[in-house]
Amino acid sequence: MDEMTMLRTFSAVTTVAAAALVAANWNARVTVAGFVIFIVASIAWMTDGWLENKASLIIQNAILLLINILGVWRWLPRAEKEAAS
Repeated sequence: MDEMTMLRTFSAVTTVAAAALVAANWNARVTVAGFVIFIVASIAWMTDGWLENKASLIIQNAILLLINILGVWRWLPRAEKEAAS
């Protein structure tokens, strides 16, 4: 398996795992973990876009990266509150 195939497989698997965690909405800590994994996936997809000179992939995932950072910012206080109780 070449490096690009491994990068794309990693990107796809992390995206699906993150979506499952966020959609499950078990608790705030799981949701935050999902958003963090989404951040990793966005960076991986942006790397793919950079290496393959695909501006659309970079732009899309840069926007998703910002959205996922917002998700962590929004859910992290709730996760900390759950952990404290």
